[in-house]
Amino acid sequence: MIGVGVVGTGFWARMTHLPAFRTIEGFELKAVASGRKANAEQAAGQFDIPVAHEDYLALVRDPNVQVVDICAPNDLHADIAMAAFAEGKDVICIKPLATSLADAYRMVNEADKRNCKLYYAENVPFIPALAKLKELIDGGLYGRLFRFKACEGIGSLHASWFSDPERAGGGSIIDMAVHGMSFLQWMAAGKKAVKLHAEAGTFLHRQQAEDTSVIVIRFEDGSIGQTEDSWSLAGGYDSRFEVFGTKGHALADLLYQHPIRSVTGTSAEGGATVSQLHPVDEHFVKDGHLNMMMHFRDCMRGQSACRSGGAEGYEIMAWVDAAYRSVRTGVPVVL
Repeated sequence: MIGVGVVGTGFWARMTHLPAFRTIEGFELKAVASGRKANAEQAAGQFDIPVAHEDYLALVRDPNVQVVDICAPNDLHADIAMAAFAEGKDVICIKPLATSLADAYRMVNEADKRNCKLYYAENVPFIPALAKLKELIDGGLYGRLFRFKACEGIGSLHASWFSDPERAGGGSIIDMAVHGMSFLQWMAAGKKAVKLHAEAGTFLHRQQAEDTSVIVIRFEDGSIGQTEDSWSLAGGYDSRFEVFGTKGHALADLLYQHPIRSVTGTSAEGGATVSQLHPVDEHFVKDGHLNMMMHFRDCMRGQSACRSGGAEGYEIMAWVDAAYRSVRTGVPVVL
């Protein structure tokens, strides 16, 4: 069994990570930590975890913990990871990897130096509907992709610290656009990003950080990636992913039972084929978190090559850094 210690007891820990570790064969929850001891004790009781800590250092030093899962606020990611690596522990870190590109580099470099593993917990590449879409793309159904697009939006924040740029590292770009960027990274399939242009603003919430952004990335083969992200979707939620190719296009709308609307042919007026696919319905599976943690378990067992590690998380942070530079200067950034 792989002993897991979880740092953080907020929304993502309670809704996704802790249930996944308790569900998946091969993982065993050994400890949980929170800056508020009462929160740690509550999570320990809810998820049958034997030890609750107020100090994350006690958790990373626990000999029963082999893997440290970081679900804490963004500004703590780097310090927790560095402490875990110093103890020879592997780390699963929720998105974003850190609040700055420099801290992300420190994490990746320290993991390599200590011969530890750093897993980047971004669920998008593990969502079953999108995995099915990628299978269709790789099979050539849509021809050569020349554009891919993501839209992610919520109307309110999961916790108050998200609106504090010092703690979060920014606003909707570092919180929401990282999901869209992960989709673009996946669709680009190893092609280098060469230029990024971002626009952002604050329209709905009274806060220092941006609540709306649009980011366009050009890749070395000429293809264009775009991600539209916000905290300003009043009263709603958005999660859509689209691809456009030389033989067709597809839309995966994750709000409506995760259907894929697939169109192949020259045009809707010229005999194109339109179909609807419904890959999966069950929520805990369909959002990808369970598949992601199962993949990390298989990596730890040496049964799979990691698809979402420090390198992927670092590249996303490089794009986040470029996006904020583009917003500040008003011009595209050459990558």
